[in-house]
Amino acid sequence: MMRFYKTSFLFWQWVILIPLITVSLIACHKSSSGNAVTAGPYTINGKNILKNNQPVQLIGANAFHVFGAGSRDMNAWNLDIAREFIGNVKETPLSGGVIKDANGSWLYSLQTVADSNRINNRITIFCAFGWDGTSATLFTGQNPTQTAWWNDFKLTLAKWAIQFKNQPDVWLEVWNEPYRYDGSGGYSDNLWLTDMSAMIAIVRNTGNQNILLVPCAGQGQDETVLLLQGNNLLQNQQNLLFDIHAYEKWLLATVNTMGSRLQQLQTAKLPVFFGETAPMNAGTLMNPAALLDSIYKRGLSSCAWVWKNDSTDPDALLTNTGLPNNINNNNWGSLFYQFSTQTRNPMP
Repeated sequence: MMRFYKTSFLFWQWVILIPLITVSLIACHKSSSGNAVTAGPYTINGKNILKNNQPVQLIGANAFHVFGAGSRDMNAWNLDIAREFIGNVKETPLSGGVIKDANGSWLYSLQTVADSNRINNRITIFCAFGWDGTSATLFTGQNPTQTAWWNDFKLTLAKWAIQFKNQPDVWLEVWNEPYRYDGSGGYSDNLWLTDMSAMIAIVRNTGNQNILLVPCAGQGQDETVLLLQGNNLLQNQQNLLFDIHAYEKWLLATVNTMGSRLQQLQTAKLPVFFGETAPMNAGTLMNPAALLDSIYKRGLSSCAWVWKNDSTDPDALLTNTGLPNNINNNNWGSLFYQFSTQTRNPMP
């Protein structure tokens, strides 16, 4: 959502400073070539995420391992998922060694990132956040098929799907936060249905049947499209999971309103996942505590924004020294640490 515009340049400054020591976290593990793994299979049944045919609740965080692969530090927080920011879809390699992109950033391959998560028993979600690593080509707020890079992106998405089709612990998300926050720019729910159907087809036509994440409208926050068109999209499909991002439209709502919206989604038997939430967005400080409590009690799965050591960023889960970050953010670090280290409570 708009949160990304505020922090995008901070991210690029941060990743340039990643210590080279991160290489040691993965040096002992060779990158796989795409062979099947034994970490699944993960499937969707009705509104539930299943592992080996049993319902699971999964908790994770958004991460930047493309700039420094190795997620062992997430283990202490009991995180099941790393939702991986891919800001330069155009240049990030599928496999092989580290490359330097046109912006001067060092990028690890997607396969290396997936492997480094796998050795820590962690699911990887690769999400396309930007086309070429610049703020001009961020995906958030865009109508996918109307972007200048749409045709090239379709080819890259197919390559991602082929690379990971036999790796069931690697899930793809077709687009980050499509369409404008306020529904302007020619948006309609029929457009969402058409665009999402097209991207799903690109992935499925490669033979990739892994769980596939589909974003909401309204830059990720508007779940009403799921109530109106979600079941139409699910027809003749399998292993689709809808991604909701919970910022102002959720965190500034009353607890009763939030609960009613969650109940509507569950009554409709829609498989939903909260892929992002955080206390600060567009200059507004919020408290995600009530949302996390509701998510946990309902057995829903979610990821925090963001796994990052930065005492100056209120959305970062960690301080510069690696402690939970509770600086001017409603104790966000400790709140999510307590949330993620709970015994999981999957839906029946």
